[in-house]
Amino acid sequence: MKKLLLTLGLFFMVSAIALSQTQVLSGSWYGNSETKYYTLHENTGERAFTIEVNFLKPFENKPDVVVGLSNIDVAPGNLRYSVKAKSVSRDGFTIEVKTWGDTKIMSIGGFWVAHAENSMGSEN
Repeated sequence: MKKLLLTLGLFFMVSAIALSQTQVLSGSWYGNSETKYYTLHENTGERAFTIEVNFLKPFENKPDVVVGLSNIDVAPGNLRYSVKAKSVSRDGFTIEVKTWGDTKIMSIGGFWVAHAENSMGSEN
């Protein structure tokens, strides 16, 4: 009886692990004065630039997204910027890059990682 219970417990644990997987996608992003709608190098005040990311394969569940910075080229002076993921869905998200004041960002780029737990039968 103990062997049967142990076997069944082990079976359910292995099944749960096998049915629950993590889906991970990643990529890079970049913008500069030659990129359409890029204005972070012009004028003063608050300016924003957005990049739409569409996943090659949609997630089963809405993923968590991490956005990072890997390079930035700014004119001499103050450096002010904000980079974040917005409007995250199973199909993609938008990267929003902002600056303000007299900061002039000539170019900026980075990376993103999206991940979500997948479970058989999940309907999120």
